[in-house]
Amino acid sequence: MKNQNNKANAFQYKRQIPDRILYLKFIIKQVEKGTGLSFSELKNKYSEEHLFAIALKHVTTTKKALCTAFNIPIEAGCRYKRTLEKNANLVQSIDTVICPFTDNPAHLISTNTKEFEKLLKSNTIQLNLFD
Repeated sequence: MKNQNNKANAFQYKRQIPDRILYLKFIIKQVEKGTGLSFSELKNKYSEEHLFAIALKHVTTTKKALCTAFNIPIEAGCRYKRTLEKNANLVQSIDTVICPFTDNPAHLISTNTKEFEKLLKSNTIQLNLFD
């Protein structure tokens, strides 16, 4: 029985790899489309920190997915995110979503001001104890 579960998990993992690659390609294509620059032009023209901010203007996603798509070390992405948040240039979603890249709960992030209100609005219904 345990062997069957391992086979099922291995099949699931093999199926997820193409999905993850497609999602990363989607992120890159959205940023290329939004900026009018190719991936290599973006990497040559902008620093990692600036690229992180620019990419998030064109796609709302998780930090891990964005960092992986643009080959930005996740530790650096954490610093860039924190700096942008302090300057009120980045908003993180209130609710968690299942990351399309990692399949783990995560928050969406964006530097697109048109997305800020949507990200800051919770989709969960919570009772307020003080109303």
